[in-house]
Amino acid sequence: MNIIIVSPYSPKWSNIASVRWEKLAKYLSHNHNVTIVTSAFPEKFPERTFDVGKARLIEIPLKWYLRNPYMQNVLSENEISGVALKHKLKGEVRVILERILPFSSGGMLYHDFESYRKEIERLISQAEQSILITTYDPWFSLRLGSSFKYKYYSKIIWIADFRDPSFDVHESAISRLSLFKNGTKKILKYADMVTVVTQRMVDDYMNLGIANVVFIPNGFDGSLSLTDENIVKGVRSLEITYTGSLHPYTIELTPFLEALKKAILSNGSINFVFNYAGMHSIKVSSEFKKFELEQYLVNHGFLTRDEAIKLQRSSDVLLLVAYTGDNELVARSVRTGKVYEYLASGRPIIVIGPKDWEMREEVEADGISRVFHKSETHEIAEYLTGLASKKTLKINLDARKRVLQQYLYSNIAKKLEEKIHTVMGLKKTVE
Repeated sequence: MNIIIVSPYSPKWSNIASVRWEKLAKYLSHNHNVTIVTSAFPEKFPERTFDVGKARLIEIPLKWYLRNPYMQNVLSENEISGVALKHKLKGEVRVILERILPFSSGGMLYHDFESYRKEIERLISQAEQSILITTYDPWFSLRLGSSFKYKYYSKIIWIADFRDPSFDVHESAISRLSLFKNGTKKILKYADMVTVVTQRMVDDYMNLGIANVVFIPNGFDGSLSLTDENIVKGVRSLEITYTGSLHPYTIELTPFLEALKKAILSNGSINFVFNYAGMHSIKVSSEFKKFELEQYLVNHGFLTRDEAIKLQRSSDVLLLVAYTGDNELVARSVRTGKVYEYLASGRPIIVIGPKDWEMREEVEADGISRVFHKSETHEIAEYLTGLASKKTLKINLDARKRVLQQYLYSNIAKKLEEKIHTVMGLKKTVE
């Protein structure tokens, strides 16, 4: 198959949007002709290690951008002040602006829509039939997919991929207006298949009247690192690591720090260590100071992805803050890409999220990991002291492996390939 992937977040950039189609392209390219059309910053900057297999990478320079978020890895005090308001405003403005102009978030990136169009036109002209995959966000990638499907109806199969929802976004109240849902329904009129990353999104997009909605989650490319079910640790000690991001209202450390404070006050003889690695190191230091917990924090600042994974695998337990906001309906389907990375670490995971989180059973299948609601600070404290009191942490490795197996990108790509073949077969039958 001739597969064209429109993914404006480059595989060279350090975010989950970059990883998703880097990894899927890598495995699809083993048997097919794959091309990724993406955007690029004009200046050189530290790029992450990436592997797109045999896929070709066509980079289109950005026309304009406010900042390159990969040039500065730690947010300054000025950037932190007022960040909650800025984050809220950005969430509202983005869903409007992206439907008018080829913008995307992450530095207010202005993409070269016309160059994308020309490149895709050229790639389609080189094959009798093409699979065109466009991923949202940004919205302009869907515009390209819809336009080319309309123009070359029988020559291409269009797959619209949704890494994030295009309506009813938890960060944006305005996105709940019916015009955003109707706009999505309209632009997907000619889509042959829609792929989404959560089970809730399957329901949401099927409710638009789209028949072929497929669950293609984010995942992990690698193997389970743990070989022994018993993790040996220090006596009356616990090393906790968090390598995720923070967002005002929706991903905050406050519930966990309240629990950690309770655990320390209830049993002062336990030696707790909290490792943080990420771009919000100043914010994390400030939060620990508020709770008078500075002595327990080891702030590593920004680490490369490889360094962060190494830190995870040397810790006793990993913290995953999935969601701390108030929209419980949205919270059920929040799947941060970090969860798959954590599953592969072989370490127990403590998750702060909704009680009915759609990955709860999978995370807790190993017999030691737990999911807690943000209000359960007492229960979290007891869990921490319980782990700290053990000399070894026993994890059901087979159960963890079974969960991880379905989220390996090699298997996810195989599922996608099978779904594409099904669509091709149905198309031929209709013709």
